[in-house]
Amino acid sequence: MAASDNKDNIINYAGDFRLKTCNIISFRKAEGSEKAFRANILPQTMTVSLIEDVTMPCINGSIDVADGQDFRTMLPLTGNERIELHVFTPGQPEIKYIEALGNTLNVYKVDKIRNSGGTARTQVYRIHFTSKEAIKNSITRISKAFEGPIENMVNEIVKDDKFLGSTKSLVVEPTATNTKFVIPNLKPFKTIKFLCNHAIAKNYTNAGYLFYEDTGGFNFRSFESMMAMGGHTARPITEAYAMQPASVRTPDKNIDVEKDLQSPDSYSFVDVVNTLEELNAGLYANRLITHDIYNKQIKTFDYDYHDNFGAYFHTEHEDGGKVTEKYLRPLVFLEEEKAFSDYPMAKLMSVVDTKKVHNDYEFTPPEDIIPHKITQRAQLANFHLLMTVPGQTRINVGEMISFALPDQRPVAHDEAQKLNPYYSGRYLLLSLKHNFDVVNQKHTMNIRAVKDSVPTQMPEGLEVLEKKEDKAEAISLYDLDELWD
Repeated sequence: MAASDNKDNIINYAGDFRLKTCNIISFRKAEGSEKAFRANILPQTMTVSLIEDVTMPCINGSIDVADGQDFRTMLPLTGNERIELHVFTPGQPEIKYIEALGNTLNVYKVDKIRNSGGTARTQVYRIHFTSKEAIKNSITRISKAFEGPIENMVNEIVKDDKFLGSTKSLVVEPTATNTKFVIPNLKPFKTIKFLCNHAIAKNYTNAGYLFYEDTGGFNFRSFESMMAMGGHTARPITEAYAMQPASVRTPDKNIDVEKDLQSPDSYSFVDVVNTLEELNAGLYANRLITHDIYNKQIKTFDYDYHDNFGAYFHTEHEDGGKVTEKYLRPLVFLEEEKAFSDYPMAKLMSVVDTKKVHNDYEFTPPEDIIPHKITQRAQLANFHLLMTVPGQTRINVGEMISFALPDQRPVAHDEAQKLNPYYSGRYLLLSLKHNFDVVNQKHTMNIRAVKDSVPTQMPEGLEVLEKKEDKAEAISLYDLDELWD
């Protein structure tokens, strides 16, 4: 919901934001009242940070305060407090954790306490907070049999008061699973992670789900659903970033805020290439051996990255559909027309696949989950784009963005600069950190994004390689020693 105040709907510059509420709700009662003692720390707040990550079940963050009132002792701050926070980019969806809405954040740590310097009594310290569900997870265990679709199990764990009891929204991607699990005294988040590992999407051929929280609530979905929608179309981007001059002006000399919002302050790439790690992780190829004790069968399943690439949606698309050959890892031949993906023994796995454990339900076949999940997770572990960009509260992890990076090769003065054919394109947001600088009234975001395909197909490797037939023989160390005699 956008703010109702007209001034709160107008963004004046890239990084503009409104911090409306920043309260600490104490565990103790207010004097002469049955309600909790509440302190407004907005005047003392220097910075607020908020972190979302598709690998984390809950959001977390921190508030840096310059405390001249000694709230730390007056409250006192013990790690049992709650925080109300209301902040947003003008005209965009609001980040709103308010007690009246049944939604607050929980303090769990206070550190970095120091004097601000000089003769003032002001102390500077950091208050760490997380979602209330993280606290509930720490004190709750599940010992229960679940049956039916996995998304229904997750919904029960998140919503039932016996478990997490969350009032937040939960977005679930329907699964193709109908099974039964007996959970033996696991905590809720660990139970959900277990269920994620056994989930198969209804509309996609991939396997393995993620459970994470963004500022809108909880999400239970697959990686592929972040790159596509409806099972048939590439997902549109949320924002298009491009390297361009800062403070771009409109034709009438006004600041073009929209263009500035799309201009990164900085960027870098990490873990772009790590072939050894990817080989050992099973990205290119892997082998799964299953042992069915009930039917007394042993089966072998080999996975080939290049052969299966076109079966899934990737960050790049072809007219909204799947791509077949825009591999991020090119088809490179090693010997006798064999590529990395022709060596499944690079990663060997074995599991017990027992049938008829439950009369009316069957576990998801491991060959439908493990090989696909192993290679997909490995694809998303490298080629990360790190950017610092102007902040926007409408952007969340799990969304698609694009990044236009000019090719760094020199060009003639009359020649247009082309985009990098491999580093430009579409990226998936993996993590996002909001930084609200209250002192300087500047909102920035640190984002980590990843791509698993390229806009322009990579060159194909040579099919015939020069090979040296003569091989050096082993040399005896003792023979070498005799040369010194």
